Amino acid sequence: MNPVIFIRVSLILLMAIIPLSFIGYLLAVDYENLFYLFEWSLIFLIIAATAMALTGAFQAREKRSRWVLVSILAFCLHIAVLCFFLGPLSIYPMFWVYYVVTFIAFFVYFHTILKVKANRTVPVLLMISSSLTTLFILFQHMLWGANFT
Repeated sequence: MNPVIFIRVSLILLMAIIPLSFIGYLLAVDYENLFYLFEWSLIFLIIAATAMALTGAFQAREKRSRWVLVSILAFCLHIAVLCFFLGPLSIYPMFWVYYVVTFIAFFVYFHTILKVKANRTVPVLLMISSSLTTLFILFQHMLWGANFT
C-alpha cells in the first residue's frame, strides 16, 4: 500500500480526538455515568492511529514517508503518556516520564523536519499541539502541592 494512505488515516484518527473531546466534556458534566464511553473511545482512537502509523512505518519503502509516520508514532506515544498522567497514574514521578517522552518526541519532530520536504507540515502541527500540552503539564507541575487556603 501507499504510505500516504497510512499517513492520512493516522492523521484522520488523531483529528477525531477533537470532536470526541467535546463529547467527553458533555459526558463529564451532564452524564457522568457514561464517561467511560469517552475514555474507551479515546483509547481506541490512539491505538488505531498507533497501529496505522506502525504498520505504515514498516511497509514504507521511502525514508521520507517513514520519518513522517515515525513522528506520528511519537505523537501517539506522547498523547498516551499524557492520558495516563491525567487518568489513572496521577502521581508525581509521571511528570518526569512525560518530560522524557516529550524530549524524545521533539527530537523525532526536529529530525523529521530536517529529513522531509514534502510533508513538513505534519511534524510542525504535531509539534505545536505537543507544545500546548507540554505547557499545560508545566502549569500542572508548578501547581502541584500548592496550598491555596
